[in-house]
Amino acid sequence: MVYLGGFGRSGSTLVERVLGTAPGWVNIGELVDLARSVAPADELCGCGVPFSACPVWQQVGEVAFGGWDAGVLERLAGLQRAATRQRHLPAMIAGRRRPSRPLTEMREAFARIYHAVAEVTDARVVVDASKGPAFGYALAGAPGVDLRMLNVIRDPRAVAWSWSRQVERPHAAAAGAAGGDEMWRIPASRSAVQWAALQVEVEAIGAVGGIGTARLRYEDFIDDPVATLVAATADAGAPLTAGELPPMDGGLVELGPSHGLSGNPGRFRSGTIELRADDRWVARMPAADRRTVTAVTWPLLKAYRYPAGAGTAPADPHLPETRS
Repeated sequence: MVYLGGFGRSGSTLVERVLGTAPGWVNIGELVDLARSVAPADELCGCGVPFSACPVWQQVGEVAFGGWDAGVLERLAGLQRAATRQRHLPAMIAGRRRPSRPLTEMREAFARIYHAVAEVTDARVVVDASKGPAFGYALAGAPGVDLRMLNVIRDPRAVAWSWSRQVERPHAAAAGAAGGDEMWRIPASRSAVQWAALQVEVEAIGAVGGIGTARLRYEDFIDDPVATLVAATADAGAPLTAGELPPMDGGLVELGPSHGLSGNPGRFRSGTIELRADDRWVARMPAADRRTVTAVTWPLLKAYRYPAGAGTAPADPHLPETRS
């Protein structure tokens, strides 16, 4: 499994969907939301139909648990709450104690889902864009799952600006619910703190977590998508060749519908997709917000080679680092 870790609004949905086009690879969106929001609310799958009507996800449920009944969903959501909160991560990384019963049961349950996805879709690599480091690292001990983490990052000021914007969330299955549903918004200061905290967690996983990890900057992906994905997947230990990726010349890529769950509204777009950095934040982000985000994330800005002033991130001349 290739797990995309980091903070939301960093371009992970697009990266995940492009990876899902490779032979033997399948992208599933943000599995972390399946039991806590997608299935209970019967939200739309990336293929455009409600979760309860998606033939792929219904078959996955049958293979894994005999179906997605309320008891199965409640148990999955309960195990997530009990075992994969952010406060559990330090102990998991340090390995100071044996896995708790909820953690062991959570790993076993989600392993069944990943194996069912692989069986139903005939895939050998499953791409999960759930992003949360604690949830991702908890899965590192799932039986029969060889987990690699790909840390997708983006300039934190672009991320903060995106989190502050009003964006429609078209995931609701009920026609009457479409119109008033919006993506969650948070202020720039909170975004900066969360971005920095999650990056520190991912760095800790890479340094002492014992799993293959690599970093992928969204700006590099936009600048040279094929070379960036080839380098990043190789460093993570799940290498792809340029020939296994779709053509992305001229900043365009052809993407068909997928069965990804939750995440960015771009999940529902198919056909010719433009690969763009979306640097509108440079001109539109309030100066006070920019100063706040820059100050909070300053050490990591330097480490990831983002400029301290206004402007987009320069292309990274180096391959993503390998951390194990």
